[in-house]
Amino acid sequence: MNISANTTSTPSFTGAKIWLVSIFFIALTGCASTSLFTPYPSQVQSAKSALGNNAESESVLKNLESKKDTADAMLYMMESSRVAQLSEQFERSKNNANQVINAFEKQDLQATVRLSDVGAKSGSLLTNENAIPYSGAGYERIFIHHQQALNYWAQNDIEGASVEFRKVALEQRVLSERYEDEIAKAHSEAQQNNIDIASISQKFSGLDEIAGSVKSSFLSPYTYYTSAAFWEAIGEYNNALIDYKLALEIVPNSQSIQADIRRVSAQLGGSSSGETNSPKDNEGSIVILYEQGFIPERTEFALSIPNFYDGGIISVAFPFYANTESWSRPTPLSIRDDQFVDYGETFPLTDYGTLAVKNLKEQLPSLIVRQVLRGFAKHELQKQSADSGGALGLFVANIYSIISERADLRSWLTLPRSGQALRVNLPSGQRTLAFRTESKSVELDVDIRKGKTNFIRIVNVNNRLITQVLPL
Repeated sequence: MNISANTTSTPSFTGAKIWLVSIFFIALTGCASTSLFTPYPSQVQSAKSALGNNAESESVLKNLESKKDTADAMLYMMESSRVAQLSEQFERSKNNANQVINAFEKQDLQATVRLSDVGAKSGSLLTNENAIPYSGAGYERIFIHHQQALNYWAQNDIEGASVEFRKVALEQRVLSERYEDEIAKAHSEAQQNNIDIASISQKFSGLDEIAGSVKSSFLSPYTYYTSAAFWEAIGEYNNALIDYKLALEIVPNSQSIQADIRRVSAQLGGSSSGETNSPKDNEGSIVILYEQGFIPERTEFALSIPNFYDGGIISVAFPFYANTESWSRPTPLSIRDDQFVDYGETFPLTDYGTLAVKNLKEQLPSLIVRQVLRGFAKHELQKQSADSGGALGLFVANIYSIISERADLRSWLTLPRSGQALRVNLPSGQRTLAFRTESKSVELDVDIRKGKTNFIRIVNVNNRLITQVLPL
């Protein structure tokens, strides 16, 4: 692996001994309260446990919301918005989600890098990636609008939900352009610093199969299907057709979505040959929106890289998704009525674990450049410390390097593992429906309205099935 650093790129440090002793004690006192030295997944376990548990959710929400002014505010507000939503505190969820959406919009409006970001990135050269304020992944950006649409929808604010679903198309364009720009910048910086991105990327080849199963980390058929079913139910057939087709592009073998497209096309006066899954004259429809499990967490992957500039070894830590080949497949939800008639099971749309892996692969070029430069900086700092502080300086530098070398494990961890759906037609009237997984079930009384569509959202977490009926 031919990796080296230009002499002009090597950081210069003075007063290393004094600086190191100071930063060492700062690190020890700060490690309990920040992702800088405490892995993020360990901080958010209480939020995951609180989903569906109203007794725990209030204290968890207060803790998350107390961090709304921190560098990682976007991440904490994502988590708090979902916890609040699944506790049916829709206004609170909406307010927290708005903070995230506003932060994304500020990112888009910035023509130049802010001085605060420059400082954070400079500081991260001597600490780790967690020193950079969290800016969100593409799939998270899409889901926050999806979630916000559900908040408005749950409050019967159809216009508000419509606005959020329309924003998704705009977000896709922004993310696509940004991704291409970041890749170009990363390769340019790598070339300037003689960093071989391709060689290091081979260490992540274990992610290739799962990452290669999707086109992009920010294309979510679950969101497209949800918005399409919403548009169809309120009579916006053109929008419904567009989003059903977008979902089908990503899940091309779905017979259910193909039937949806034929049904909506017929509403617009087009051909409807083939199955349309249309309700009969005395029937109404139910759309089940099913979210299962938790998105996988990142783990840390240590990598030693030779620095051919001086023959030393650079140790760097990267985020990774372990054992992807043994990940279990998302499991479906089945539906049965009070007459013991089975209506099938949900079909998979979005595997958020796969999108997370794809996102990491998309980030790799930029991440490799930053990690290698960080390794060069710390390696040079160790040498400077040994020169100026002798054995003590080298000891403190080595200890600090070990403590501070942490992979960035941050991501929105209360997200589901998968998003699934099912559309069924039932005779009008009051029905008791049973929703079942392999290990649990829940019953719900539903008023099936002739010619209308009922939306039922079910979230499977913490050995619970959380149900929410979305009004229309």
